[in-house]
Amino acid sequence: MSAFLGPIHFWLYNKIQFQESLIDELVRVATAQGWSDEDLADKYCSKDRRKLDEVIDEANIHGWLQSRIHDAEGRYAAFVLAVAGNDDARLEALKKAAYDFGASQHLSAATAPEAFHRLDDLLLDGMPCDQVNRVRESDDNRIAWDRTMDLHSEFWQGRGDLYYALRQSLVEGILAGTDYTMVSPADGQYEIVKKAA
Repeated sequence: MSAFLGPIHFWLYNKIQFQESLIDELVRVATAQGWSDEDLADKYCSKDRRKLDEVIDEANIHGWLQSRIHDAEGRYAAFVLAVAGNDDARLEALKKAAYDFGASQHLSAATAPEAFHRLDDLLLDGMPCDQVNRVRESDDNRIAWDRTMDLHSEFWQGRGDLYYALRQSLVEGILAGTDYTMVSPADGQYEIVKKAA
């Protein structure tokens, strides 16, 4: 456990906030489409967006961050399952919204490893100590890594495929303005490679 706030804690909190912003955007789309009579924002969006040093329990930094991750992951899954869990058309609309949200980040990257690191600065994959993404190969035009564990599916009531479908669309959007794309040659294996000319 850390005794003080360091750069890694702010980095992780920013990743949590990125996921919160994604949830906000998907909820906005679902609300605009009239998919629920409930107030989706009230039910699924985080109300507290203060800076990390204003909200964190400094006596329990690691535990507090872990609880925020679980809260964000749980609300994201609950929202998608509630509004689009068994509706392919709605899922497609959410995938398009995730892509558009990703593209709005205007990510730039000169190399495949730079694109990987920029994604890693945004995407929530548990705590840094979990070491979820392990790089296998890397050069300027390609980086390949393995997902060492699935920290997301537990929140999705057996529908982790929905999480990964939305994540793929989000990543495609994030990389849209670069010369790179992400592919998955096998379950749990990923590569960022140059787009075909």
